[in-house]
Amino acid sequence: MRLRHLILVIIPFFISCVDLYDPGLKSEKQRLVVESHLTTKLEYQYVYLTFDAAYNGEETNFKFPVRNAKINIKDDKGNTYEFFDELPQNNQIKTTNGYNYRSLNKFAAEVGRKYTLNIEDITGKKYVSEAELVLPAPKIANVKSVFKVAFAPTDVSGNFTISIDTDDPASTKNFYMWRSYHVQQINYCREWYIFGRDGDVTERFVDKCCKPCYEKVTCDECFEVANDRLINGKKIVNQYVANAPYKDSFPYYMVIQQYSLNENAFKYWNALKQQSKNSGGLFDATPQSLVGNIKAVANPSEEVLGYFTVSDVAETIYNVNRNLKDPQPLPYEEYSTFKKTETCFPCNESYNRTATKPVGFIGF
Repeated sequence: MRLRHLILVIIPFFISCVDLYDPGLKSEKQRLVVESHLTTKLEYQYVYLTFDAAYNGEETNFKFPVRNAKINIKDDKGNTYEFFDELPQNNQIKTTNGYNYRSLNKFAAEVGRKYTLNIEDITGKKYVSEAELVLPAPKIANVKSVFKVAFAPTDVSGNFTISIDTDDPASTKNFYMWRSYHVQQINYCREWYIFGRDGDVTERFVDKCCKPCYEKVTCDECFEVANDRLINGKKIVNQYVANAPYKDSFPYYMVIQQYSLNENAFKYWNALKQQSKNSGGLFDATPQSLVGNIKAVANPSEEVLGYFTVSDVAETIYNVNRNLKDPQPLPYEEYSTFKKTETCFPCNESYNRTATKPVGFIGF
């Protein structure tokens, strides 16, 4: 059969380090969905905007991009940080059924400062968040891993359960969120396909990386929250944060993040976590709408979904030792159904990919 089309498909970039909230309620009107987590880490901060679909049984897309909005974050010192939706490489972050706005420059929130999110959509309609105070987050004192054998049918021999210890301040109520991400060295920097006349894939190819390349892997739905109501002023011990799969014997590089939350933010994220457990996932329909901290200026009773979260963040690097004598990891070959070419593809710098070796990384 003569092939009519040669189509290159680039490996998709990682889309997001903060969760997308789909309430899935019946509604005849579109509602604004706002997602932003401002932190004390020096980086490009972001605001992610969508409209949910009017749930009338006829529309299949649940999210609609909010384009051409005017967005800024202001602090209580009078500083203003503008956000834009047309920046170089900007759309490598959260482009699936949504639209990302990123700060023009890197900046970091400051502990003790208050921040307010302001949004004006293309029609001139304005939205504003409550002024959110950045509370301090204690450092992570210790990280531990415990191996657990997988007994159910699975593609791994088991998982390493990762937990942390931290010292909780006694003088105040404290609320926490934990996230983590994994960085792996990748062998192949591009995958591409040949499509036949009927549109089916006839051949699959991968190009190796021209030089060492590292990729960031995260999980949107993986976060934990807790408060210090029962242990105020004592050490938080064995707080679960993540699992590391036992796919090979190389160290598993993780960055563990401990965020401070205020009480209202904790209630919001805790309720969202509980709803995700009840419904099966953060992206499933949930039984009720969660009130956030953002209002429409002209109509405060309008329902606006999502939450503008501000946090101090403490990070620590942890390499999970997966060099076990028993059991052995199950045989695993990356891209086993692909043909490996002799061509190399550059490690293009992006939100989730870099040629710079991460600090503390133990490679092949």
